This record gives sequence, structure tokens and C-alpha cells, in this order.
Amino acid sequence: MTMDRRIILCAVGGVSLLLLSCTPRQYARQADRDAYRTVRTRQPTALGTTRPFDIAYDPSGYGPGGTLRAVKVDGRVIELNAPKPSLLKAAEALEIAFRNSRDLQTRKETVYAAALALANARRSWDFPLLGGEVAALAEHVKENKGPETPQATADPQATLTQQFYHGGVLTLGYALSLATDFSGLDNVLASSLLTADFRQPLLRGAWRGFAYEPVYRQERDFVFSLYDYERSRDLLASSVYTQYYNVLETRDQLQNERANIERLKQTLALTRVLVEGGQRSRIEQDQAEQNMLGAEVRLERQERLYFDSLDDFKLLIGLPVASNIELDYPEALAELGRTGTRPLGLTGARAVELAMWTQPDLLVRRSAVRDAARDVEIAADAFLPQLDVELQVAVPGQGQRDFQRSRFNRHTRTGRLTLDYPLNQTDNRDAYRVAMIVQAQAERDLVEEEESVRLTVLRRYRLLEQSQRTYEIQKRNVELAQRRRLLASLQQKEGQASARDVLEAEADLLNAQNGLTQALVSYVTTRLQFLAEMGMLYVSPQGRIEERKAPMIFDRIQRRYPYVGPAGR
Repeated sequence: MTMDRRIILCAVGGVSLLLLSCTPRQYARQADRDAYRTVRTRQPTALGTTRPFDIAYDPSGYGPGGTLRAVKVDGRVIELNAPKPSLLKAAEALEIAFRNSRDLQTRKETVYAAALALANARRSWDFPLLGGEVAALAEHVKENKGPETPQATADPQATLTQQFYHGGVLTLGYALSLATDFSGLDNVLASSLLTADFRQPLLRGAWRGFAYEPVYRQERDFVFSLYDYERSRDLLASSVYTQYYNVLETRDQLQNERANIERLKQTLALTRVLVEGGQRSRIEQDQAEQNMLGAEVRLERQERLYFDSLDDFKLLIGLPVASNIELDYPEALAELGRTGTRPLGLTGARAVELAMWTQPDLLVRRSAVRDAARDVEIAADAFLPQLDVELQVAVPGQGQRDFQRSRFNRHTRTGRLTLDYPLNQTDNRDAYRVAMIVQAQAERDLVEEEESVRLTVLRRYRLLEQSQRTYEIQKRNVELAQRRRLLASLQQKEGQASARDVLEAEADLLNAQNGLTQALVSYVTTRLQFLAEMGMLYVSPQGRIEERKAPMIFDRIQRRYPYVGPAGR
């Protein structure tokens, strides 16, 4: 093999080796490292913690076709397809939801993708960005009854680009060109060029950080997304517990209906005896039987509602609908009853004041006001002429023999000043006016959002107070209904009360029992949702929830971006 063939083949082979040296899996691992690094560096600003950001979706426990057959929670393996239903407590359900919730997993992946985009956007700002390409071609042309023409070319080039805050761009480049027809070493054409180019705007787009503005917003919004993701965990926790207790409420209503049917059977049996003895009219027996049949119809409907709500809960936490599980009834409801109501420790006015520091939507609205004002400045800057200065140095190679060496004594230096100023400024005028309109809209949207938050917090605070009072009233209502039903049953046996009196007492007792459960669940879930919205829930990675004494506010974000705090703070 001739020397020139070896040169070309080594060049092409080296390029191929470079392209194959990194596998897609290695690129994926590098992407993970970039994303994790981005999250770690921004997370303390948003949350004040360096807890690793977990994006993993663990598929363990899935069988053929992606069917989940078992889950492991707190060291306990819960079989989902066992003949006997597996008991699932609220904390265990939340831990499963954090691992399997499709919505939360989507949010994780969204934050992960945003971290990758931010890491990529900052590369040319933090350090010089490596770019370039490698192009190589080898071909053999054979004409019919004519000459053969073998040839090969290789044109690798590389650049390093560094951007600066005030709009300047520095680019270092190296280009190499090789060509041969394989006819001999003397026919190998080789050249190289080393360049350095610096461009700096002097008027439009210069000196005020306009060049960095898109990356600045991307970085800030990513910090907001971390805070929003953490809040979404709290909201998911309150949603899981809310639906868990709603399923228990439906189950308790089902149990109350069954107990009511048993009482109605006793009433019907006693009424038949009294009718046969001639002490009561047949109408009372028919009424008692009709009430029992109506209760059986309600029981069928309640069973359907219970199983439907249980299936919806399975989907919420990411379990297959076919999972054979049951919730912790009646112990979970009994525990809520023993705990009862507790003081919140906040007035309505204080809750509104704290809400101004805890709502992620307010972060977005306040930053939109700042961005709109900044866009007005950028639009005004567009009226300036485009005046750029460019400095360039080009150094050629030594030639075919020593093309890898540069001839610095033969370099070329170029200084260039360019001016571009269109006389028609209609587009700039319209863009400036639109930017002012958007700024006014952003300010109005912020005021509307703040008023909406105030209204929402006050309504939820009043709802929480109402649910607390309603629960206390319902407890007294159940006591009276139980005493009334017992008294009516005793008086019926003694002939002092009719079947209608007993049936009405039984219906009122059923309504009171259902009302008590509904009031208890409503109070607990309203409190959880209120605390979650206020940032006063702490959710551990294992799914345990605790109430915070003070809300998690975005004061760390406000220290870095002061304009996102409430007005006057």
C-alpha cells in the first residue's frame, strides 16, 4: 500500500473510530449527568436542599406484557392478584403513588427535559463550546473502456465558541483539507487554516445583557419548575389521601346501608307479628316491606359506587384496575374520629398573607411583569443602529508536507466595522408599541391573579371552618338519631308507636350516620387540601405526610430574583 493511501485511510479510519467510540448508551449517561448537575446547582435556590432529584421509573414487579403483579412497600410485599384482597393503608398508597403515578412521572420527565435544555443552552456561556464536523469521501470511478479515477477527500474542522454577557462572541477555528487521486505522494493536496474571530456589537444589543436574556429566563423558569414540582408532590399527596378517604366514606355508607337493612328486617318482622295479632294495620306492614325493598335497591347502587371509586383510586396511584386490594376500613375512619378536629393556628388574613409567598402561579405572573418590562427595553434598543466591530486573525498551514504546522509569520489580520441602519422603522415602532401593550396586560394579569388567590384562600378557609362546625353538629345529630331510633323501637313493642315512627327514625339514623362520615371526611380532606395549597405539608420520599408549623415559601427564590416577591417586600 502506498504512503498516500495510508494517509487517507488512516484519516478516514480515525474519523470512523471517533464516531464509533461513543455509544448511544454512553451519550444517554452523559445526558443524565448533565441533567442531575443542572438540578443540583439550581435546587438549593428553589428548595434549600441538595436532595438528589429522582427521575427513575422502577418497572420492577411487572410481569409479561407490563402487568404489575406485586408492589413492595416498607419491606412488605403486597400481592395484587392474590385470591384474598390485600390491605393497603393510606401511607402505603401514597408511597406507591409516588413511584407509579403517571402524572407525577410525567412531571419528573418534564423537569428532566428542561434540565437538559438548560444545560445545553449554557454550554457556550460557561465555557467554550466545541463544534465542527468531519466530512470524508472515497470513491472509484471506472469509465467503460476508459481510465480509472480513484479519489478521496477528508475535511475535518473544529470550532470553539465563547459567548459573553455584553453580546460579544469569540470563535476559534481549525480546518484541515486532504485530497488525493492515489497516483502518488506528490499528488496529495493538504492545507490547514487556523482562525480566531471576535465580534462585538457597540450599539444595538450591546452592554446591557440583552444577549444573555433568553438563557436568563430559561434558568429562572427552571428554578420555578423545581419549586412547582415540589408543590405538585404536596398536591398529589393531598389528592391521594382525599380520594383514599372518599373511598372509605363510600364503603362506610355501604356498611351503614347493610346495617339499616338488618334493622328494617327486624322492624318488618315485628310489624308482621303485630298485624297478625290485629294490633296494627296491614298498611304498616306494606310500608315496612316497601322501605326494606328501597333499601336493597340503594344497597345495590352503593356497592357499584364503592367499586367504581375503588377502581378510580387504583388508577390514581398507578395500580392496574384488576388489582385485588382493599383499604383500611374501618380502622382508618376510626382513627380520624379519635383525632377529631384541631385548630389550624392561622387566621384568614394571615392565610392570605402567606399565600402571596407560596403560590407557584404568582411566581410566573410576577416574572411575566418583569419580562414584559424587559421586552420594552429590548424593543427600544432595536431603534439603534447595528454597529459591530469584528477582529479576525487567520493563520495558514505550512503546506502539503507540514500541513499540521501553522505559519504564524504569514498570518492575516483583519479589522472590520459594519453599520446597518434601515431607514424604515415601522416594524420597530409596531414592536415597541406591542411590547408596551403586553407590559400593561401583564400588570393587569398579576393584579387579577393576586385577587384570585386571595379569594380562593378565603373561600377555602371559610369552607374549612364550616366543615369543622358541621362535623361537631353531625356528632350530636347521630347521638340524637340513635336514641330516637331505640326509643321508637321500644315503644313499637309496647304498642305506643307505629311502624311509620320506627321507619322514620331508622331513615333519620341512616342519614345522620352518613352525614357524620361525610362531615368527618370533608373536614379532613379540606384541611389537607388547604395545607397543601399553603405549602404547609411535608411529604417524605416514602409517602409519609406531616403538617409543617410554617409554610414552605419561595424566599430563597426571591433572594435571587427579588421581583417575584409580594409588592412592598
